[in-house]
Amino acid sequence: MAGLAFLLLVLALALAAPDWTDCPSSCRCKWSSGKKTAICQKAGMSQIPPLDEDIQVLDLSGNSIAALANAEFLSIGLLNLQRIFLSDTGLREVHQNAFKDLTILVEIDLSNNQIGQLHPLTFTGNVRLRILVLTGNPLNQLVAEQFPVLPHLRTLELESCQLVNVNKKAFIHLSNLELLNLKSNQLKSLSERSFMNFPHLKTLMLDGNPWRCDCELRGFRDWFLSSRLHSIPLTCSEPEQVAAREWNYVESAEFACPPQVFVSPQNQVQAEAGGNVTLGCRVVGDPEPQVSWQYEGYAINHTWLVIEAEEGLLDKWANISVYNVSDVDVGVYTCVAKNVLQTVSNNVTLVLPEVMTAKTTSKSDASYIWWGALIGSVVVASSLVITVVAVCCVRYRSRPNRRDIKASVSFTDQEKKLLDVSIATTTDRGTGSMEAIGPELEILDPLVHFTLEREPLPMSVSMPAPMPMAVFPPPPEFGEPMQDPYGNFYISVAAQTEVSWYGHHAQASSSRAAPPTCQL
Repeated sequence: MAGLAFLLLVLALALAAPDWTDCPSSCRCKWSSGKKTAICQKAGMSQIPPLDEDIQVLDLSGNSIAALANAEFLSIGLLNLQRIFLSDTGLREVHQNAFKDLTILVEIDLSNNQIGQLHPLTFTGNVRLRILVLTGNPLNQLVAEQFPVLPHLRTLELESCQLVNVNKKAFIHLSNLELLNLKSNQLKSLSERSFMNFPHLKTLMLDGNPWRCDCELRGFRDWFLSSRLHSIPLTCSEPEQVAAREWNYVESAEFACPPQVFVSPQNQVQAEAGGNVTLGCRVVGDPEPQVSWQYEGYAINHTWLVIEAEEGLLDKWANISVYNVSDVDVGVYTCVAKNVLQTVSNNVTLVLPEVMTAKTTSKSDASYIWWGALIGSVVVASSLVITVVAVCCVRYRSRPNRRDIKASVSFTDQEKKLLDVSIATTTDRGTGSMEAIGPELEILDPLVHFTLEREPLPMSVSMPAPMPMAVFPPPPEFGEPMQDPYGNFYISVAAQTEVSWYGHHAQASSSRAAPPTCQL
């Protein structure tokens, strides 16, 4: 009887306890793969629904849950969750304590959402986590210690997460990782150090990334090919020399970096005339580049230029020193670095101060000015001489060959006086004496000669025959009757003029055929 009573009590308690299969109408709660499962896919939910605390698997895929708050699952008593599926929910934010105290959680699927940043402490305490799926979230990068200590994590899915950079310490706490999927991201380079502590790693998927096969990737390439973790061949996207070639067929030495050339102190250096200056060139390249200097595009062979090279493999200096700087050293110096991949150069210009440059330029200009002035003076002088000669020739040709002499000449008062004194009077005795004239008259020489001079002429002209000079009538005083004591007298003058041309001088002579006579 007592046993029957106990059985009825247990049955009553069981009927009074809530059933885990009692789910919201939009969900289905059932056994699946030996687990109590709540399937709430595409139910139009915007938050986590209230469920029985015994639920072990929760599938909320296809809903519109934008964020997971602090202690999101702990707050509704879902501490027994082992698997959570939240793919395609539009999830953007995940609080770092969203999965707090879910100690038996083994799988989380957050794929195909809009999670742009994941806090490094997000999965702290989920020590039994074995599978983490983050595929299809725009994470962009993984920082150092991106994941906390997860000693049981075996699978990490990061496909199509738009990753451009993965820190070499991003997976440092995932020592038991067996599968890492980094397919279809934007990775161009990785460091082999990121995977050195994965003794159990069996699969590393890296295809679908635009690998830049240069010296930065060489170490990882060598490690990856030797590890035999690959199943799909990886292909180079750049540089051009190895583009579209598979890693297996590109030699390690071909994973090279073009040299980088840095000049110092700057791309233009001003030096003092007569001083010393050092131009620096730092070269970084892998494989080791060969470094040389050029001046104005030609190899330097001047003895006063000293090149000092600091030996190194990937990073070296090559400096050039110029002593006693002058204007012949001014110009463009080029540091050239060359390796198997490419030849790269950088220029540095050496200049003198503006004052020195202006002074040198003025000297050169002055010499040009003096030469120009001298040549101009010679040209002007020559032009003047030629012009004068031409004018003289024109005037010489335009002068007449013969010059007319006027037939009559008017005597001035002075000439009249000379003529008067040349008159000889005849007395009653028929002599040439002028005693009867009176004592007041002065007797002059009986014969007067005078000469007429003309301006020089450019050429000699000979006259065909002497021209007779016309005789002018006596002055009026001689034509009127004279009063006593002299009475009337008559003057007879005979004059003859001869004109001769000698060179540029014309000379005229006057003579009387016979002494004039005066009759009283």
